[in-house]
Amino acid sequence: MLTPEQQEHYSRHLLLDGFDQDKVRAVSFHVEGRGRAALWAARYLAASGCGRVVVDVPAWHGELRRLAPWTELSGPVEKKIDLSSEGSVEGEEQVRGVQAALEAIREVLEK
Repeated sequence: MLTPEQQEHYSRHLLLDGFDQDKVRAVSFHVEGRGRAALWAARYLAASGCGRVVVDVPAWHGELRRLAPWTELSGPVEKKIDLSSEGSVEGEEQVRGVQAALEAIREVLEK
């Protein structure tokens, strides 16, 4: 159950048909990689309200904490997203990271 503060923070998510914020909060991810794709995936997962998002770059924790004050940034994880290989075009890496995060959230919501 969401606190009133969380309900306000995730109010746009709560308006979406089929988006179960409690399901998303219950899942944990490890985003493997140190490049732009991994950073963008971690950003999207954190902003979506995942319960835990573990990353390989501790320097990202400050930004992730601002995006998702209730998301844990360490501990055991259920799912891994491997974005350790990097491409050559920066914009493509961002898109790859966002697509990986969205696909991961979609899989959680379909269960």
